[in-house]
Amino acid sequence: MTTITPILTGVGAHIATGYADAVAVSGGSTQIFVSGTPGLREDGTPPEDFADEARQCWANVESALGKAGAKLTDIVSVRHWLTSRDDLPAYLPMITEIIHHEPAAMLSIIDGLVWPNLRLEVEVVAIVAT
Repeated sequence: MTTITPILTGVGAHIATGYADAVAVSGGSTQIFVSGTPGLREDGTPPEDFADEARQCWANVESALGKAGAKLTDIVSVRHWLTSRDDLPAYLPMITEIIHHEPAAMLSIIDGLVWPNLRLEVEVVAIVAT
């Protein structure tokens, strides 16, 4: 059985809540690495509204995990890339609705993504017991 233990040193708590400083994984498992995933709809277009784009992004991540036999609760690491600090007030509360445990995490504000009309990309690592 795989055991995922959040490691809390207190450093991350000064920055934000809802994530661990590190995560320890033990036991037999399958690791799933979800590539940087944008909020593109099935037709390849991003929603106009940032909140809709972010929700679509996480739906795409959840779909990729599901195809690999994993769930959002199996995520042990998340990297978030946003292209505007102005989107944080919409994004941060939404993440607490999606992620209910404390994975290791990083959130960056960057100049842009490959497609200039994308505002968000998420990359995750999940672990499922084998």
